[in-house]
Amino acid sequence: MDNKDIKSILQDALEDQMPASQINLLPAVQARLVARNKSLIQQGENRNKTRNRKLVFSAIAIIALLAAALVTPQGRALAQSVLHFFTRAGQDRYPLQSWQMTPPAQLSSQSPFQFSVQEAEARAGYDVLSLAEIPVGMNFMGASYDAKSHMVALAFGFESASIRLSLWQQPLEYYQPCGDISKYCDHMLGSNLIGASAYLETVQIGDVTGDYVEGTWNLTDKGPRWESTPYIKILRWQTDKMIFEVVAGIEFDKDDLVELAASIR
Repeated sequence: MDNKDIKSILQDALEDQMPASQINLLPAVQARLVARNKSLIQQGENRNKTRNRKLVFSAIAIIALLAAALVTPQGRALAQSVLHFFTRAGQDRYPLQSWQMTPPAQLSSQSPFQFSVQEAEARAGYDVLSLAEIPVGMNFMGASYDAKSHMVALAFGFESASIRLSLWQQPLEYYQPCGDISKYCDHMLGSNLIGASAYLETVQIGDVTGDYVEGTWNLTDKGPRWESTPYIKILRWQTDKMIFEVVAGIEFDKDDLVELAASIR
């Protein structure tokens, strides 16, 4: 049995538990438009050997310091803030937050993706990138533009009420992460807080690195709960000018999202 057979069996099992036709990203999209060095140099060695050894031990010391930093909580937190687009929370469950107690704005039953790419581009004032090729069987469902965050989103799916793939983009100058559970984050790209148990992996997208995450926060009447569900998958990366995010459903895996991200033009 090869990897493709295993993937197919797992896919069928997931479909039995939750048919893909019942999975829809639109509600989530609408609701949320983080040694000290020791010298071993022996006396009597010549000056060149001494210099070479010092260089070697300096490199070893630097590696040891980095390793020590990564195994401490403070070191891990620092490394994470530097390497990742997401902030890992200290837990998966939080009590009811004050912002959850405020009655939410009435969500329209109408899809927010009402524009063409050209119309969204005209409103945004920058070149809007899209997939080089839409996944087989899917259609372009429309684009949206948020004037407050200068963010454009493109939606893809099988029908207007079932968004299964979305591409988000925003100029870096307007990017404001909000990785704090106590504050409401009103747009997708700013929401960077993930649960303590979230699956997070750094991936390579052409010449840049990105972060791949599976799961989402479920906002219950008892507070936010992180659900490490494979039905919602997120890939985030940035260039020198823009930050991007792909949100997808069960039809896609990590490699699919990386391939899609590398194809945008």
